[in-house]
Amino acid sequence: MGVILALSLAAGVSAGDFEHKIPLDRQKSGNYYITGTITDTTGAETDVQFMVDTGAGMVTLAERTFKSLSRDIRVKPSRRVAARLADGRTRSINVYEIARFSLGEHCEIGPTEVAVIPGATNNILGLNVLNRAAPFAIYTSPPSLALSVCTSLLHDEAESALVTANFE
Repeated sequence: MGVILALSLAAGVSAGDFEHKIPLDRQKSGNYYITGTITDTTGAETDVQFMVDTGAGMVTLAERTFKSLSRDIRVKPSRRVAARLADGRTRSINVYEIARFSLGEHCEIGPTEVAVIPGATNNILGLNVLNRAAPFAIYTSPPSLALSVCTSLLHDEAESALVTANFE
């Protein structure tokens, strides 16, 4: 199994330490993509393809993705920040709060800030999410993102059902 990157907050992380493995799609360009789900406070969900980029500080959305997304779900403006783009230019960009962000089918990340980059062509999964799920690794064969810290969506749903049942 090839591993191209492993980041850890603790020493001695091995493949067995990762509870969650999420398939990645390797494009012809060599970049890896993953499906993320953005959920608003009403429960409306939208699946979005993200390029995995360990050099990006935060999750970013292309402006066209954000416009499409904001028609279907509610996003909360958070702040404006200065960001250094890949070409070295600095630009002021808007940041929004997403009520719930998840990866794959079973990895809940929670509330997440996303930056909207005008003119960008890719949505990017950045370190603000990856660090919350660290330690993590990217495997090349088969392509997958291994995460250590996720709240299981199935576990949360079962726990909610149990709590509801106890109050009835």
